[in-house]
Amino acid sequence: LVKAHIMFKDMSADHYLMSAGIAKHWPHGRGCYVAEDKGFIVWVGEEDHLRIMCMKTSFILNDVFDRLRAALDRVEKLLVESKVGEFARSPSYGYVTSCPTNLGTGMR
Repeated sequence: LVKAHIMFKDMSADHYLMSAGIAKHWPHGRGCYVAEDKGFIVWVGEEDHLRIMCMKTSFILNDVFDRLRAALDRVEKLLVESKVGEFARSPSYGYVTSCPTNLGTGMR
C-alpha cells in the first residue's frame, strides 16, 4: 500500500517528523480509509491530523472537486456534531496545517 501511495510511510524513520513530535507514538492513533474505487483516501494521523485525497482521471475537474467538497463538508459536520470542533482556519492564512506548503486551501 505504501508503494502504491495509498498508505503513508513509517514516520518514525523520518528524523524531521520525529524531532517535530509529529511521529510521536508511532504507529498508534494512525489509520487509512480507502474507497472501493481508490479515488478517495483519508489518512488519519500522518503529518496533518487528516489528509483527505480525492483523485479521478478525467478532464472535468468539477467531478473530483465536488466529491472532495462533499466529503469535507460531511467530515466537518461530524466534527462539530460530536463537539470535537471544526477544521482549523486562520483569517490570514487559510487552513492551518503542520506543513507550511499546505497552508491556505491545503489543495495540491
